[in-house]
Amino acid sequence: MEKTKQIKDLSIGFIKDNSNKPKDYYVDEHIFIAKSAREFGFKHLRLQQPYRVAEGRILLVTSGTARIAINLEEFTLEKQSVLVLVQDGIFEILEISDDFDTQAFTFMNLPIFTSLDHQFVTTLSDDEWSLANEYFNLLWHEVNRQPILVEAIVHIQTAILLELKRITANHDNIQNKSDIRPEAHLHHFLELVNQYGLKERKIEFYADKMCVTPNHLGAIIKQASGLTIMQWLNRHAVQKAKVLLHYSDNPVWQIAEQMNFANPSFFSQFFKRETGLTPNEYRQLK
Repeated sequence: MEKTKQIKDLSIGFIKDNSNKPKDYYVDEHIFIAKSAREFGFKHLRLQQPYRVAEGRILLVTSGTARIAINLEEFTLEKQSVLVLVQDGIFEILEISDDFDTQAFTFMNLPIFTSLDHQFVTTLSDDEWSLANEYFNLLWHEVNRQPILVEAIVHIQTAILLELKRITANHDNIQNKSDIRPEAHLHHFLELVNQYGLKERKIEFYADKMCVTPNHLGAIIKQASGLTIMQWLNRHAVQKAKVLLHYSDNPVWQIAEQMNFANPSFFSQFFKRETGLTPNEYRQLK
């Protein structure tokens, strides 16, 4: 069995290993929280590189702009945006301004009623932003009181997540009053691609899952995103390949097998066509 590398990016363990003299962030085995993620987080991340999110986390954008992809869906972040990432999601920074910064914290092992099954991004009103900052400052003060009370941390995180769920539900109710059916179909389609994309590459499969005809689904996805269904399936395959190449020492032939390619040559040709690099050339960029 091939030895795999420990995942280093976007985990509490990686942050602890690379911390030196934290000023605007705190980290232990229970939580990472940053008043300014620029000091640590973003300087360790590479553009166009997918990362697996080891713990759930919330980012409150305080300045600048960024364009990101989470499980293939693209989002634009700006001041007063809030981003919620769920555990095991695939996160990628596509573009980022020089002044981009966020407040951020991780969460895990929270009560079941706070559970989130997908990521989301929304922009807060001034009142919602003020409330979110009050919660964040309370969490910040609590983690800096030693010895740390884990139960108190969990309760504050739970309150923040419940409040964000209420805010996003209100935003969704407002949006649902307008015609957003193409975007809703796109979101559903991408959820299916993230679940089945490595095994199912036929349009008919996704059309059947969504109870529409293949032609209708193709037209909806093209309208909502500007991309074809096959382009989305290829994006998903490239993203998964990058993660496997980045986080493991498995040989290319084994990764090709994991991704259900007929042989390593087909996989290498596909990866080179989509990225401009061979799998080994991409791996050397780590």
